[in-house]
Amino acid sequence: MQMSSRTLISIISAAAGAAAIVIIAGLATTMSTREAAASMKYTQSTGKPCTFCHTTPPALTDQGKKFQSNGHKL
Repeated sequence: MQMSSRTLISIISAAAGAAAIVIIAGLATTMSTREAAASMKYTQSTGKPCTFCHTTPPALTDQGKKFQSNGHKL
């Protein structure tokens, strides 16, 4: 069974379009994420290291959760 050149071109175009969508979505996801970081403001005002509140940012330790729920006050 042979495909016509138009059918083959349509298949290739569809595959290229799908690949472009995947690449664009991947780039958008990668470029829109940013690494979370503790604010130096809090380390200076509390005298505590970033690890007092954070494990792997943005995850909080139990102390960090208490600090957050207390309006960022110790």
